[in-house]
Amino acid sequence: MQTVRKERIILKKLIKYSNKKQDTISFEALNIKDDFYPKELEKKRLVNIVGTGHEDDYGHFEHYNHLRLTEQGKHYFEKRFEINKELMLKSFWLPIGVAFVTSLLTNGVLYGIKLLLK
Repeated sequence: MQTVRKERIILKKLIKYSNKKQDTISFEALNIKDDFYPKELEKKRLVNIVGTGHEDDYGHFEHYNHLRLTEQGKHYFEKRFEINKELMLKSFWLPIGVAFVTSLLTNGVLYGIKLLLK
């Protein structure tokens, strides 16, 4: 799951507040001026947008300007770290290791052939 930098900043702030036992945090406390990023985080199921104010007969609130971190959101950075670690292993270290072993084998075979021909 991809997130942009501003979404990750919001998540980090929410995690800090949740560690202080504050479950519901307002957009103002998180310094959020636009509701685009919270809505994107909600689509990714990392946060819930919580309503405040007067509740009408249909269960709708007057304002939806608070965030609550989900379980998936709490562990997002741990999962992201594991994915990045696996990606580095497969995309970086494994090709370097294969190239190194291939070079050793090739040079070893060439050296062996030179010794046999002498």
